[in-house]
Parts: sequence; C-alpha cells; structure tokens
Amino acid sequence: MIIDAHTHRYSEEVIADPVAFAVRTGEEKWLSMVSPSDRTTLQGWADRKTMLHDMDAAGVAKCVLLGWYWEKYQTCIEANNWHRTWMEQDPDRFICFLSVRPGIPDILEYLKQAREDGFQGIGESHPWAQGFSIRDKEWIRVMEFACSHGWPVNFHVTDPSGKHYPGKTLTPMEDFLWLSKELPELKIILAHAGALYALNHPVPENFYFDLAACPLLYPPSIYQQLIDSTGPEKILWGTDYPLLIYPKTQKKPEFRTFLEEFKDSVNADNPEMEAMTGSNLCNLLP
Repeated sequence: MIIDAHTHRYSEEVIADPVAFAVRTGEEKWLSMVSPSDRTTLQGWADRKTMLHDMDAAGVAKCVLLGWYWEKYQTCIEANNWHRTWMEQDPDRFICFLSVRPGIPDILEYLKQAREDGFQGIGESHPWAQGFSIRDKEWIRVMEFACSHGWPVNFHVTDPSGKHYPGKTLTPMEDFLWLSKELPELKIILAHAGALYALNHPVPENFYFDLAACPLLYPPSIYQQLIDSTGPEKILWGTDYPLLIYPKTQKKPEFRTFLEEFKDSVNADNPEMEAMTGSNLCNLLP
C-alpha cells in the first residue's frame, strides 16, 4: 500500500482567495510563501475531488494530511477543523496530523479531544517560523503528550545552504538533537530529507526523514545516498502535494512523477520499497 507521508490540503475558501484568507487570519508569512510578490508561485491547489483523482492515478492509497506551521493559534484550530471534516468524509484515504502551537486554550484537553477524534500525529511544525522556542515549556508538554500516546511529530527542516525562497527561516539542527535527547521515545520526522544532515552525521535512533519537495531541492542521487546513510527503515516517501515540485514540467500537482523517479533512482528490493513508500509510515502511527 502506497502512502504519501507529507501532503497538505486547504479549504474551499483558501483555494478561492488565498489573499483574503491571509488577511482575515493574519497569516502573512504563509501568504508570502504560497503567493510571493517577486516570483511565480510554486503553490498548487487541489480540492477533494482533484486530490482523490490524482491519488488514484498514481496508485496512492492514502495521504498524510499535515497541518501548516500557522503563526496564530486560532488558525491552527480552524485548520484542524478542516482536517476533522475531511477525515470523517474519507477515513480510508486520509491520515490527519494536528496543527499546534503554544497558546491554544486548555491545550492538553484539546490534544486529548483531537486524539479521540482520530488525529494521529502533529505537524508540519516549524517553531522558528511560528514564533516560539522549541524549548518552550508549553510546547514541551505537547511533545510529552505526543510521546506518551505514540504520535509522530513532523518538523519542517530548512537547508541553510539551499536556495533562498520567500519566508525561508532556519531550523537549527542542534535544537532537534536536543529534543531527541530530552524525549528519546518521541518519533521525530524531519521533513525535506532533514536538509541532508544524515549524509555526514550520525543521527539519533528516533529520527526519521520524509522526502517532501526533494525534487525542488536536490538531484535524484541523494535518495540512494540517504538510504545508505540511514537505512531504508528511516525513509518516508512524500511529495509535499499540491506543491509544484517539478516546476519546469508540471502545470498542476500530481503524485506519479516523483513516485516513479524515486523508484528508478534507488536500489531497493520489494520489501524495502514497500517500507519506504508506506509501511514505515504505518509503523510510526499509534
């Protein structure tokens, strides 16, 4: 079963008018990323029908719907409500993670209710862009909740040597390493191949790496290098759909191109490929 470990989805309101949504919610940093003023946007949009069609066309059985790293806690709550609806609508197709930041009222009770509602993880998180420290006491309580309930946490990772893009905010690796030591049972997913940190450094046992947006960032050769460095059990195939990760050839978001490129770029037997494109993610879920 093929599972995309890293996708996003937005409400009809957002798709219809991202600027108006950003103005209403005060999410200016998000707007600068999805609708930059100085370049063509790479952001694609897909409603339920389109996303399900694209999944079926590529043989993708399920997608993890990640939240966004919203700056306002009210937007986290609003976006989580979208996910709750979509999870109820298509429970066999979407696995939902929670948008979280300090400030959500009665945050531990909120997390408990989200767990009862079927959420299975937290992320995509980016404390540095959201405006708080990864060592914030309230955030650590959230991480402790995730740890005790077996929730993985997906973090955005920025490559400091990579290209500049609107809204780029660095994510110091030492903070992730600190968190992994503080909570060694926490399942930490570092998005975007973890900025390739694992190619040159030993990594903690509780680190995992998704490949979201990698075609935008790196040549295909890095997939095998990453597998050789970490082992296939640490790799999660994911696209960052509906981002246009092949901007020279893509007119609209899709899953098939990256899936085929990944399969063609690595030396993996069937069990290893099945793990990286699905079962590794399943093994991280509670």
